Amino acid sequence: MPQSLNFRHRILLILPLAALLFGLSAYFSLHTGAPEPLPVSAPAEPSAKYAARTLDGRLAIYRAGARYPMEVTDIEVDSLPLADQEALAEGIDLADEEAIAHLLEDYS
Repeated sequence: MPQSLNFRHRILLILPLAALLFGLSAYFSLHTGAPEPLPVSAPAEPSAKYAARTLDGRLAIYRAGARYPMEVTDIEVDSLPLADQEALAEGIDLADEEAIAHLLEDYS
């Protein structure tokens, strides 16, 4: 009988270890396998023709890739919400003149 009791103790010790190894194996097989395919999205819009940025504390409109602004507005960037100030510091892409008009209307 002592041998069967010893066998049961071994089984009780091995089962949790086996479950742990199985769980780790399943986790790593899910997380280290091939990357999931990226979802298919709509085609990218053509490049923006304009950009809004900050120039000397004011909102300025640039043609895409231009070094100098085509228009500097009277809108003081400091008067805008912080999120808008940060976006203008990075540059806001604008597709066309209509987008410029909407942006200026929003900030006026």
